[in-house]
Amino acid sequence: MSGTPMEDVFALLEELQLLAIEDPRTLIGRFSYGLDKQEIGLVLTKIKNSLPSELKNASFNIKESEKIKEQSSVDAEIALQKAQEEGKRLLQQAEEHALSIIATAKEQQEHLIAQSEVLKLSKAQAEEIRNSAEREAAQTRRGADQYALDVLSKLEATIDKVSGHVKASRSELTTQEVGPVGVGVIRNERIRV
Repeated sequence: MSGTPMEDVFALLEELQLLAIEDPRTLIGRFSYGLDKQEIGLVLTKIKNSLPSELKNASFNIKESEKIKEQSSVDAEIALQKAQEEGKRLLQQAEEHALSIIATAKEQQEHLIAQSEVLKLSKAQAEEIRNSAEREAAQTRRGADQYALDVLSKLEATIDKVSGHVKASRSELTTQEVGPVGVGVIRNERIRV
């Protein structure tokens, strides 16, 4: 064989085809003719030896890539399983955290509501105290006004009485006799105030 390695392979394959299909051996008498195992084995060995090294390397690379593919598939399955487990763990952790936040928010809400109720009660009490103080101040003011009116009325009555006595005294003085030394005589009356 003197051609390229691929030409040699094709030539050997044609020879193998002649042995197996076009020139089969037949049974004549006691002798059987058929495929010669040694001859076919020899042709197959020549074919294998004629294959270029790139083809042998490619075959080896294909087998290695199949192993790598299988290992990658196993590794990918393991990684996927771990990722799913980690995802479930993170999801559960997030749910627990969310529930914790919700519980804390509810507690704060209840606390604020309670504070709001206390604030409402405090405001109501403050309003009641203010209203009561305003009522008492108004009552005290009315009492003070009434007291002042009473005092002023009494003062007015007293002033009227004193004014009446002053008028009477003036009138008496204007009608009085003048004595020997220029002193007037006053009657023996007392002025009540």
